[in-house]
Amino acid sequence: MTGRGSAPHRGRPPGCPTPHSRQAVQSADIPTQVPLPRMSNIESVNALLTAIHFDRFAEIEARHAPDALFQSFRGPTLRDSVSISDWHRGFLKDYADCNYTELEYIESGDVVAVRATLAAKGYDFRAFTQRVVEVFEFAGDGGPIISRHLYAMLPDLELDKPTTAALTNALESRGGSASASQALVDGFYAALFAGDAEGARPALADKAAIIDSVYGAANGPDNIFALMAAIPSPAFGSWRVTRSVASAKDVLVEASIDPNRPRAADWVRVVDGKIGVIESYWMLREIGLTQAQGERYIKQVILPI
Repeated sequence: MTGRGSAPHRGRPPGCPTPHSRQAVQSADIPTQVPLPRMSNIESVNALLTAIHFDRFAEIEARHAPDALFQSFRGPTLRDSVSISDWHRGFLKDYADCNYTELEYIESGDVVAVRATLAAKGYDFRAFTQRVVEVFEFAGDGGPIISRHLYAMLPDLELDKPTTAALTNALESRGGSASASQALVDGFYAALFAGDAEGARPALADKAAIIDSVYGAANGPDNIFALMAAIPSPAFGSWRVTRSVASAKDVLVEASIDPNRPRAADWVRVVDGKIGVIESYWMLREIGLTQAQGERYIKQVILPI
């Protein structure tokens, strides 16, 4: 390509190797198989979030596999890309000018977990924020999205001073190794779901905090275990970890009672080899919290099965 007013190039294009240079390259000591660097799917996630922000529904559909699965805190469960695109049309009426802010990522294999704060305007045009966690599964590097789980806290969460201090300390932490963080958190949840609070206690820092917009916040191991014990569960079944992915300082843990029905996700922040903060996100509709059009979230009674 020539610049404005320049003479067209004649002869061999710039950068084209000569026969001698080709022979030199071929004779160089180059390994026969060079492993290619693995592509990150975080760019694909960011592209989807941008498409959501700008209401580009055709692009939202194109970034999902035709038979993609989408389960969200608003419901219902969707099983194809066209329905997912249509869901976002309704979502963006209640979340006008929706923007994903304060993004944090964890990537492991074909899975990307994102923690974000949604900044949007409601049906009455009042601005609000809502913390969410979304887990994306891709069909290989650069492939389409085949599964999404979108969890949330209740809107406009406010934290007290001890919880804010614990969260600030965790955000400023330098972190360690992903494998050590995952081993710590996996061990904590294995003991917790087995009913072994004493076995889980050593993983918590002395000033650890849990942030749960539905059931409350707590500071210190004793208060954290008391709050967790008070969270209601269905009459049948037991909690289990369905997925955990880790980075150097954060671990995303998905947990449910029925593996086919995602229920909760914890974004666990590790500080100096201990759990510093647990942020609890829920499939709000799954636990009985629904939002009618033009209304705030309404708590419904969960009856025994």
